[in-house]
Amino acid sequence: MRLKDDLIAAKALIDTPEKWGKGNGRVSPQAPRLCVLGACRRDADVAHALADALPNDWGGHLVHQFNDHPSTTHADIMALFDRAIAKAAGEQP
Repeated sequence: MRLKDDLIAAKALIDTPEKWGKGNGRVSPQAPRLCVLGACRRDADVAHALADALPNDWGGHLVHQFNDHPSTTHADIMALFDRAIAKAAGEQP
């Protein structure tokens, strides 16, 4: 359950579009935005769980490439977290 809780905590860091960004994710010190890996806070288990939950057409790609792709939206990132959380909980995504 620790992985599920860690994923939920990471998701909460970027749970609105205003908190999420692409690239390095830091827009300015006054309005910080985190990319998906920034939200993982260097937790390798969380990053691996997200990589395992990437959409099928992204298999083999890295999580940060998915985050930074021009067509990726905040909703896509939230869905990625939801799939990873469901897998960590033993549910079928």
